[in-house]
Amino acid sequence: MFENIAASTEQYLTLIGEIPLHYLALALFTYYISVVLYAIRWKLVLRGMGKEVPLFELVKAILASIFMNNITPMSRSGGELLRITWISRRSKVPVGISTVSIIYERILETVPVFVLFLIGMLYFSAMPDVLFLIGIAGVAAIWIKWDSFVSLSLKIFKTSVSEEEMKKILSLRDRHNITLAGILLSSAVWILDVARLKLITLAFGFDLSLSLIAVISIANLLLGLVAFTPGGIGIIEGGLVGTLTHFGIPVGFAVSITLLERFVSYVLSSLVGFIVLLTSGGREVWKALKSQ
Repeated sequence: MFENIAASTEQYLTLIGEIPLHYLALALFTYYISVVLYAIRWKLVLRGMGKEVPLFELVKAILASIFMNNITPMSRSGGELLRITWISRRSKVPVGISTVSIIYERILETVPVFVLFLIGMLYFSAMPDVLFLIGIAGVAAIWIKWDSFVSLSLKIFKTSVSEEEMKKILSLRDRHNITLAGILLSSAVWILDVARLKLITLAFGFDLSLSLIAVISIANLLLGLVAFTPGGIGIIEGGLVGTLTHFGIPVGFAVSITLLERFVSYVLSSLVGFIVLLTSGGREVWKALKSQ
């Protein structure tokens, strides 16, 4: 059995070693451009709450938070605590405001996720026009019933806020430029995620349709949300391999695609985040987190 595992591992690593390097470079580029877009979105939300934080500081906080997410159970929980502590300690942003800014970011992110879900459903739908109209109606309903949408989002994310924090979140809706920019930036990030997965599959010679890539991206997102292991280890890999094979990708290539995707989004991102944490004053933040 161990000989078979070793032989399979060697085969997968050989496949990854033979992929064109420009696909790997482009995949890395899309990943870290996404990080910058996340930082710009966060900066806009904080500005809307009257706080100015240097963009580079926010980028470092996000990179360090990715490392934290990857070593703590449950998706994002550890990383978001680090982000809150980071800007509170290093940029003197009150904890309440930093907490609300991150909650609002997650609310904004649900809009493009909903749209991505609809795009993925088009892959299975026999009536794409009807589904498109339902999508437009859904986005309009979100905007009209914003208060209810915020409350539902907080329940989905299992996040409790004080009455004062809730007022701050709802007041941000009146800053239409910030809300619209946040949704557009969130959409751009998800487009880049789809593009990264497209590039990785192209690296192995599979030209999958964008609607199918959207389905796989949604499955990857859901796996990350329900995963209870640090960084989703095991659960995300197994789920992504299963999803790819379900759509006709041979098992060997499905494993190789998954390994390359996780190298970009888990292994390398953890290494970069750890370096940022060590070299950018993150040790003070780490100690503060441990003392909580």
